[in-house]
Amino acid sequence: MEEFLRKIYDKKLETEIRSVPRHVMVIVSGREFFENIDKFAEFVKWCRDFSISEVTIAVNSNPKREVIEKVAEIFGERLKTGVRIISEGVERKIEGSPPIVNINFGLRGRREIVNATKELARLVLNGSIDIEEIDEKTVEKFLKIRSEPDVIIRAGSEIQDFLIWQTIYSEHVFFDTDWKNLRYTDFLRILRDYQRRERRYGR
Repeated sequence: MEEFLRKIYDKKLETEIRSVPRHVMVIVSGREFFENIDKFAEFVKWCRDFSISEVTIAVNSNPKREVIEKVAEIFGERLKTGVRIISEGVERKIEGSPPIVNINFGLRGRREIVNATKELARLVLNGSIDIEEIDEKTVEKFLKIRSEPDVIIRAGSEIQDFLIWQTIYSEHVFFDTDWKNLRYTDFLRILRDYQRRERRYGR
């Protein structure tokens, strides 16, 4: 009976969702991600059902290569989504259908900006670009993930150093459960919460 009522409630929530984020980012610890990887695959499916075009999963650890291969198999081959796996010094891309799934293993936002700055400095020194031509759009070309997440989702209250350039205007949503127990109902509530917010983009 409880399951039946929850399905009715889910249908009601679905009818209330009229506006969804284009890019969703979630922040998790390595343990959360690797112990609940099937749940994150399910989360991506939910996003696909609502035509969310990009999902970034920021994982606070650097895994071994065999783990990266498993992640590529689950998201790229099983879900058939486009996948970009990013870590310090390593990047792998798999073509597929939307949503694009960026999986960032431990590449911190500050490090990403430092790397972009170094690359720009090299181009200035070899004369490939004039220093006066550098603006925000130029910097963004050297970031690993260029699009700005509309909403950042995580369990708990801790904010990690990921995509600090791209997330300055992102909305933040926190939920009280853990990823293992995240339900479709919780996902719908997150979308509803986001929909109710008035985004000001720093104004």
